[in-house]
Amino acid sequence: MAWNSQMMLTLWIVTIVLIFSSSRCERILDLRKTKKSCKNGEVLGCVSGHGPPGCSENECGMGPRPKACFFDCHYGCWCTGKLYRRKRDRKCVPKHECLL
Repeated sequence: MAWNSQMMLTLWIVTIVLIFSSSRCERILDLRKTKKSCKNGEVLGCVSGHGPPGCSENECGMGPRPKACFFDCHYGCWCTGKLYRRKRDRKCVPKHECLL
């Protein structure tokens, strides 16, 4: 009987490990799909999704980034470098094109 309970425990542990492994693989595949969907001027990355406006990426019409942002991580396509997200068409543009 003791051998049987050890075997059941082992099976449960293996099942749990497999479930977590498969969900991790699904997230990696999702990130690959997301990376392919990034447009010009965007890069796949991790940015803060909460906090004051401007923590996630540069946005047209927003001032400089706040000094205090949360350290949570939201993966997605974000404007790179000195590009800003234009609200009208959601494109990444240089600051001087924000009003166009």
